[in-house]
Amino acid sequence: MQAVNYFIQSVQKLEKIYPKEEATQIMHWVFEDILLIKKKHLQFLDKEIGFAEELKLNPILERLLNGEPLQYILGYAYFRNLCLAVNKHVLIPRPETEELVEWMITEINNYYGKEYPLNILDIGTGSGCIALSLKNELKNFEVSALDVSQEALNVAKNNSVKLKLNIHFEKGSILDDTCKNWIQTQKFDVIVSNPPYITEKEKNEMHLNVLSHEPHLALFVPDEEPLLFYRHILNTFIQCESTKFLFFEISEFQETALKELCESYFLNFEFKQDLQGKTRMLMIRKIN
Repeated sequence: MQAVNYFIQSVQKLEKIYPKEEATQIMHWVFEDILLIKKKHLQFLDKEIGFAEELKLNPILERLLNGEPLQYILGYAYFRNLCLAVNKHVLIPRPETEELVEWMITEINNYYGKEYPLNILDIGTGSGCIALSLKNELKNFEVSALDVSQEALNVAKNNSVKLKLNIHFEKGSILDDTCKNWIQTQKFDVIVSNPPYITEKEKNEMHLNVLSHEPHLALFVPDEEPLLFYRHILNTFIQCESTKFLFFEISEFQETALKELCESYFLNFEFKQDLQGKTRMLMIRKIN
């Protein structure tokens, strides 16, 4: 079969579970990874897919049709300037998280200056995407990463070693007093977190590939306490005298509740929209 025909047929099959544009992007990634055919070259190639190549492509397509994310199938994901190993124990890095890192770097540089050595903590690090990006782009930062999942920490540590980016990793839950006490002793200047924020009742609205394959520990909070992690992280931030900035990734549906929470503590805060026009980021800064 001609490569272009295999591509077209695969996209048509994937359209059963993905929008056409996303299905097309997925197959372009598969073709570049497996066949080394770039998107802009596909339409100009008169290439026949051989039996050996089909043996590689067909299982991937089958797993995609079962809703498994391509990043888990291939074992890696891109995040800003990095290529990170990912598996079922960590969330797949999202574009809005890249925007959060960009906002962090801008605000920190504006406040401290580009050469100021900062001590930063990433709470709920997962694959390590936030922590490793900060360390990669701002070499003079001391970066620590916290996660309750040992499996997730193993992924993040592996990424740290392969990328030669020195990060301190700590196992613990922000819901535990022992962990909070540890944070208070470390004198962090900045804390960042992309905590679980999806309520159980929102499960039915989620895409199959997320619900069936990504780690629920990193996604969901109880319906009766949607701000569970935000409250604990915020209280810890307030008690840390040296910590001036707190950055969150948030759900677009929690802006009002988080605004009320920040106002109840008389905090200086700012929300930011992502490139899709959705409020997905929150910055809190101590004035004095």
